[in-house]
Amino acid sequence: MSGNIRFTWLRPGGWTRLGVVVAVAIMFSTPMLWSLGAFGDGDEALRRALIFLFSGLWFGIGIGYAASWALRGFVLRAKDHDDDDDEPAHARPAVRPPAPAHPPARPGH
Repeated sequence: MSGNIRFTWLRPGGWTRLGVVVAVAIMFSTPMLWSLGAFGDGDEALRRALIFLFSGLWFGIGIGYAASWALRGFVLRAKDHDDDDDEPAHARPAVRPPAPAHPPARPGH
């Protein structure tokens, strides 16, 4: 592990994944909140829970895709030189010289 840890903003694909995570969290939290009576009592509670569920799913996925789309226009493809410690930037693999076409002549023959 390297000693320099830095915070970076999510890449565009990361925002989409974050939106999906929010949607899944809403999907699992809605039945729990409904069972605790957070939406009230009776048929009205079920309606409120469904509205909460679907609006939460749309919100999570929509914000994830919208942030991903918006940030694509602002992302610069640049690489810090501090990240090149593991691999040299222009390293070329070692190339062996080609084998001679014929063996060298022996002295005296």
